[in-house]
Amino acid sequence: MKYVIISDLHSNLEALVGFQESLEDLKTRTGFHYDKLVCLGDIVGYGASPNEVIDWVRDHCQVVLAGNHDYAVIGKTDTSYFNQYARDACQWTAGVLTQENQGFLAGLSPLDRQDAICWVHSSPFEPEDWHYIENRYDGADNFPHFSERVCFVGHSHRPLILEESEPGKVEAFYEAYWKLKDGHRYIFNVGSLGQPRDGNPDPPYAIFDSDENTFQLNRFCYDIEMAQAKMKKESLPEILAGRLSLGK
Repeated sequence: MKYVIISDLHSNLEALVGFQESLEDLKTRTGFHYDKLVCLGDIVGYGASPNEVIDWVRDHCQVVLAGNHDYAVIGKTDTSYFNQYARDACQWTAGVLTQENQGFLAGLSPLDRQDAICWVHSSPFEPEDWHYIENRYDGADNFPHFSERVCFVGHSHRPLILEESEPGKVEAFYEAYWKLKDGHRYIFNVGSLGQPRDGNPDPPYAIFDSDENTFQLNRFCYDIEMAQAKMKKESLPEILAGRLSLGK
């Protein structure tokens, strides 16, 4: 099966439009098709278009997870560890969400297992405590907490490949393309569609082919200035808009 995987959209409708255009271009150029579209959570938070982004996810994604910001805006997780900018954005988002979309977020889980794949927003270990997987040491802590060969995560906003060749032996890679090796297990972080933080403002999304055992990270450009203007209009924290141009 072929999967397209996105994460951490953060109410950025303009990035979502760019993503759709990128997929359509890929289809036109190569005949690309996929079987499932997966969203790993943090649909909302930070950006100015939460209802529009949730509506799109509801209509298009076959697997949808909850992220910490999704739970935060409906009161299902503690926000005391959020910085002030994130808390302000969550408060604004909570005030504009429709009841229907509040109910949708409330029904999501931060972890799912489908098609012999572990899908989780933050980490297989204590998924509702929102731990980060950012290096091979985090990987070594998390591989024992899922039995599947492959796990996909988001949350950190930074793409990462962790490969376990044997229990406890984990290496980190930052490649845009990877061929899975027989007998090895993997954690793939697909980065953030709505607010990249790896120094590249062009958002990533992943394509995973479980038949060919390949992982590919694609990036695209979008109308960052429009996204920033909408955030400014809603008086969302300026730092959240400014970082879109920097990818950090």
